[in-house]
Amino acid sequence: MAKSLQKLAFALACMMMMVVQGHAADHIAMFVFGDSLVDTGNNNHIASTARANFKPNGLDYPTGKPTGRFCNGKIISDFISDYMGVPPIKPYLDPSNDESSLLLGSNFASAGAGILNTTGKLFVTVLTVEKQYALYEEYKQKVAGFIGQAAMEKLVSNALYSLTFGGNDYINNYLMPTARSNKQYSLAQWQDILIAQYKIELRQLYNLGARKFSISSLGPLGCIPSQLNINKSPDGTCIDKLQKLSFSFNTALKAMTEELNREIPDATYVFVNSLKIFMDYLTNPKAYGFDVSNTACCGQGKYNGFLICNRFSNLCADRSKYVFWDPFHPSEKVNGLITERVLSGPPSDISPVNIKQLLGI
Repeated sequence: MAKSLQKLAFALACMMMMVVQGHAADHIAMFVFGDSLVDTGNNNHIASTARANFKPNGLDYPTGKPTGRFCNGKIISDFISDYMGVPPIKPYLDPSNDESSLLLGSNFASAGAGILNTTGKLFVTVLTVEKQYALYEEYKQKVAGFIGQAAMEKLVSNALYSLTFGGNDYINNYLMPTARSNKQYSLAQWQDILIAQYKIELRQLYNLGARKFSISSLGPLGCIPSQLNINKSPDGTCIDKLQKLSFSFNTALKAMTEELNREIPDATYVFVNSLKIFMDYLTNPKAYGFDVSNTACCGQGKYNGFLICNRFSNLCADRSKYVFWDPFHPSEKVNGLITERVLSGPPSDISPVNIKQLLGI
């Protein structure tokens, strides 16, 4: 009797392993690296001042509670998970992670992080690119323990890798009056440093198993409420010098991704033209159902662009009418619109292929 039970238990364990391995082989996992635009709550679990785990953040999230997302609701990775018909991937540092959640992928992003490891120091602690990659390696070891080395390698090679970096290297580094970087380097030199380092990091991630990359460009830095406030825009129009900065960086970033596609033929580096996409909502907001495109829904000061969104901030009544949720980040509605274009958009939005084409879905 005991032997029979042992045999049955062993058979069930083998069946479960086959199911898990089949799931890992068939499901398209997603891994997110980046900054506050894509952080789903990692900073809740480190000693960082860059957090959004308090109200009114998360007001329109399905739970109605703050999660650590710098948004009133869902961000782009959440909408991509919705499209794939799976639960949203969790921040890697979330203690509730288990085998089932980790097999969907993981989010390693950290508010305040930049391309450079020196960016983000004003927030005390952030998960730098180096730390995010180290956690990804730890993730792979965990998942190999669940499903075996071969199945893990298949899962990560088929996965989508989303990277969103660069904004903090300007806003919370080079453009700050107290920064050393703007005294040591010209703007052109700083851009060259960032692009060169980012290329190294994208190659490193390839060496760690990534093959399908979605790389977001800078958004309209000159149009976000915080910069309108800091630069004292008289009428809410975008700051031209910052818009030129974004365009220049993005042009270099796209060229760099094209270089990588030539140099590494068994990987695909996709460039997301975030600036172009976002500007459509800012230059023609009414066409997309927006009433306000230069003032944050949640904030204080001119354009609600001062500091961060918190419980003492001004708060708009209808978040769906605002392009910006807070002084730095888009609203849930904008995140949903961007997701549609990232998934299915033409080469002017995302190139050389969109996400559906990249993943074959």
